[in-house]
Amino acid sequence: MTDKPMRVLHIFSGMNRGGAETMMMNLYRKMDRTKVQFDFLTHRNDPCAYDEEILALGGRLFYVPSIGSTNPITFVKQVKRVIQEKGPFAAVHAHTDFQSGFIALASRLAGVPVRICHSHSTSWRGRASRLAGMQLFVFRRLITANATALCACGKDAGRFLFGKEKDVHLLPNGIDLDLFAGGCADTEAEKRKRGIADGRLVIGHIGRFTEEKNHEFLLRLAADMKERGIGLQLVLAGDGPLRTDMENLAAKLGLDDDVRFIGIEERVHALLKTLDVFVMPSLYEGLPVTLVEAQASGVPCVISDGITEEADAGLGLVKRLSLKEPPRQWASAVLRAAEAAKPDGARIKETLRRQGYDAGENAGAVMKLYNMNWKKEQ
Repeated sequence: MTDKPMRVLHIFSGMNRGGAETMMMNLYRKMDRTKVQFDFLTHRNDPCAYDEEILALGGRLFYVPSIGSTNPITFVKQVKRVIQEKGPFAAVHAHTDFQSGFIALASRLAGVPVRICHSHSTSWRGRASRLAGMQLFVFRRLITANATALCACGKDAGRFLFGKEKDVHLLPNGIDLDLFAGGCADTEAEKRKRGIADGRLVIGHIGRFTEEKNHEFLLRLAADMKERGIGLQLVLAGDGPLRTDMENLAAKLGLDDDVRFIGIEERVHALLKTLDVFVMPSLYEGLPVTLVEAQASGVPCVISDGITEEADAGLGLVKRLSLKEPPRQWASAVLRAAEAAKPDGARIKETLRRQGYDAGENAGAVMKLYNMNWKKEQ
């Protein structure tokens, strides 16, 4: 008999402020860590945004190179070695889409009883091809042969990675509803901290600077609105490989005074309170945490139809548009959204709670997946 908490190993590419990573950190903070502790294996050996908090909460960080930088056989052997040397683990929870099957295989070979593969996306590489389809078929077979449970942020994400809805546990991307649905003491002060100009329509986006997030569309939208004489401030939070390219494009479009690149934002709840409209023109997504957070904050959202319809909580805050529509059509939608009536905080919080977006309640659902039955003391 031991008083030590049971340990669960989560696998991510890296613990930066992406949607899946943020979702898991929301759950981690709500866990009773005297009974269960999370450790994280990643494919990045450089510092990531959540590393310090993980260590402060009692978690551990391990590194294994990705399949792309080694090969599948070596990858499985290295993951298995970490599990055997750093365990025992009550469960292994993989969040790396197509690599999840290899992780489940390594976990099975290491004797881990609970092996979960978790889908957070609705598309792979943003395009369909015969080769990609064949690879996905093989990856699905590897997952179903080695995982003991399948999990997804929504139905579309489950269909994408697993090819089915049946026997897939749906775990919405839970957030701290009290934090986001609450008020902001001084919105103007928050604007000043981020260099957001007064008297402008504030349009915001939170996400990594990667191809699927489609920042170029956002910049061209801002350029169109400026050309029409609309005073706006586009606030872009996040970092990533395409950030420099987007900064250069903003300058080329004459948007130096109209776009704020604020980097990684630690106080997302405060930033959202400064926005008039949240815009997300993604090429594809799973069920983005930032979109849930925006709705929880009462911010109207204009999003692409590349984002699953499940992301709309039914609060009247979301407008979906095709990316085939010109920027002018998007601009009109943004202006209408900024003027629309907004639901009150109590209704927002209760609606999102009923739909499964409360991180505190989701913590219990995760424990059931791990075959751990407990309730956190209030």
